[in-house]
Amino acid sequence: MSKIIFNSILISICLCRQIEVDFISDQNWLVGKFWGGIAYNGSIDYGSGFVGSSTLQDIEISDIDIYFSEHEDSISNAWVYSSEDTTSFVGMGIFPGTVYDVSIPNQPRRLNVVFYEENEGDLLWNPESLSDGDREYLLIMDSDYNSDDSVNYINDAFNQDVKYFCWLKKQVGIDWFASEPAKLEFRNRWEINNFILELGDGDVIINWDFEYPEIELQEIQFYEIFRGDSYNSTLLIDQVSSGINQYFDTNVVLGQEYFYKIVAINYYDEIIIETDILNAIPSYQSFNTNYIDNWNEAHENLLVDYGPKTYNDIWGYTDEIGNEYALIGTWDGTHIINISNDPIMEVGFVEGSYSTHRDIKTYDHYMYVGTEANMPDPHLLNQNQYYIDPQGVQVFDISNPSDPILVNEWDGVVQSHNIMEADGFLYVIGSNDLYSNDGEYFSWGLDDLIILDVETDPSNPTKIGGWSGDYIHDICVSNDILYACAIYANKMLAFDISDKTNPTLITEWGGIPKAHACWVSEDSNFLFTASETSGGYLMSWDVSDLNNITFLDEWLPEGAENYSVHNVFVRDNYLYMSYYIFGLQIIDISDPSNLMLAGFYDTYRQTGDLYTYDGAWGTYPYFNSEKIVISDRQTGLHVVSFEDNYQDSIGDLNNDNLINVLDIIIVVDFILENQNPTDLEFLLSDMNYDSLIDVLDVLIMIQNVIG
Repeated sequence: MSKIIFNSILISICLCRQIEVDFISDQNWLVGKFWGGIAYNGSIDYGSGFVGSSTLQDIEISDIDIYFSEHEDSISNAWVYSSEDTTSFVGMGIFPGTVYDVSIPNQPRRLNVVFYEENEGDLLWNPESLSDGDREYLLIMDSDYNSDDSVNYINDAFNQDVKYFCWLKKQVGIDWFASEPAKLEFRNRWEINNFILELGDGDVIINWDFEYPEIELQEIQFYEIFRGDSYNSTLLIDQVSSGINQYFDTNVVLGQEYFYKIVAINYYDEIIIETDILNAIPSYQSFNTNYIDNWNEAHENLLVDYGPKTYNDIWGYTDEIGNEYALIGTWDGTHIINISNDPIMEVGFVEGSYSTHRDIKTYDHYMYVGTEANMPDPHLLNQNQYYIDPQGVQVFDISNPSDPILVNEWDGVVQSHNIMEADGFLYVIGSNDLYSNDGEYFSWGLDDLIILDVETDPSNPTKIGGWSGDYIHDICVSNDILYACAIYANKMLAFDISDKTNPTLITEWGGIPKAHACWVSEDSNFLFTASETSGGYLMSWDVSDLNNITFLDEWLPEGAENYSVHNVFVRDNYLYMSYYIFGLQIIDISDPSNLMLAGFYDTYRQTGDLYTYDGAWGTYPYFNSEKIVISDRQTGLHVVSFEDNYQDSIGDLNNDNLINVLDIIIVVDFILENQNPTDLEFLLSDMNYDSLIDVLDVLIMIQNVIG
């Protein structure tokens, strides 16, 4: 007759170790009495439970099997204590069964047992009471079973080598010993922690940790790496020695999805850990960009459970002797990082209201910081006080970036979403709170568009103009025209700001979903808008005639159909975008009607279910050194350089620094439509720069191969 497994319960405990307890018999006649244990309906725990303190540590406790039997040759002598006075030894009794340590395969070790019963008991373990099993607690000891009494548990058994404490009882409606054989299996499972996949530069990096590194080499012989093209088809691809905890899978095809799991094998060649399956799609981390440095040393985020990520926006500053600095906002303030130093290093920090958003701009040797000011003080939260500190626009003297000095705060608003500086004027936008969170402070300077004069006295911003009508999320300025993103109205606005005291709306146009950010070409004839929404595009517009604004083109990275762009900036003929999970994207805008990928650097190399608004928040491409800084919400400040030299890579589709038959095969597949090229692959396949992939490109590649 087949056996049934009853009450299989998997519970995590300290160190993340798990214990699985299964009762195996034809009928489910044995159950647990809940008391707060970790397994089998809260009836079983490591050690002595609530009757004492075991000398064993949890990690010393091994797997066991309890075989229940009333046959005379399968019972165990046991020490019996009173469940009314748990320190009182009653006498020797009978446990109906045997217990074995089965941690070594094919070498079971029989163990001693101790149980409890109420006064006037029969010295037989038979917890048949339906309510509490007559409180006949069972202790499984670590010592070898010996019926000649060479081991003695007359005194303080509960404070000795107790492996498990069990409070078991008969199942309601089923006879005691209703079926045999009957077995209670205890299986302890170690865990693999921090099993994650990261994208390398064309490979997949697999990382994991054994939950208790101190004993990893004792428990794990090696790890097996499995990979497949679906959840149900993973195959063994390699083995990794115990203690390594990292694997680089370089034998992958870019753009193809892979599924991975890790299996841990012990010294008996048994599988003792098997992870869940994670998936990843390998890609290049960079194209036409060079990594310089990364800084990720912000203060511990005390509000991470409330929503704010550690980092937000970024700007740049150059001091009078030419040293360049990244100014990066975080959840609690603004960090000043010297990027001229090698390695880059933090030289200053200024506090601000706790917030999810912070925006930073500079004029002369002053730094201006605005913030949404939308998060409570975490220190007061610990005292059950919810207080949000309102903040206008902070003004810092950073003539010495190592000693930033707060010299003022423009308090016309209690929060803002964005600030922008142009030609000695500071524009404050996204302020819509009339009062501070506690009602104590009033936004006396509130407008949808606020214009502050910082040219007259940079240390003392003065409001000189404003406009209200639509909520404005971000702006850009070109000469006397200001373009504004009306994010909730899905449209753009254009203002005449020749008179800063009286900005005048010239025109507006729609068709820009969640218009978030914008920037103008250096000749002022073209505008580029970014839509912060799932599937948000970069769009280009001809604005040379504001009475006849014309849509030209749109662009998004390969695979970004469900993701979003964030901020955009123009320098020369290139547009630089912080594109959240796609990192920095650089677009050739020399022909705004034909937007072309020119480079990228991905700061966010996570895999799996990705949140649309994680990754790169901001970028700043205006340093004289041509360094580009990027702020990533999770990974901090990245410094890279951009070299428009993709022509050197034309034809090298598989990134092996050669043009050979392997590359030709890939291009032929594109032509035959066996696979679709990514933007990058299209760029590298177009050997004759005619914006087509065809036989002419293949002929050029063949000529290159044969010389």
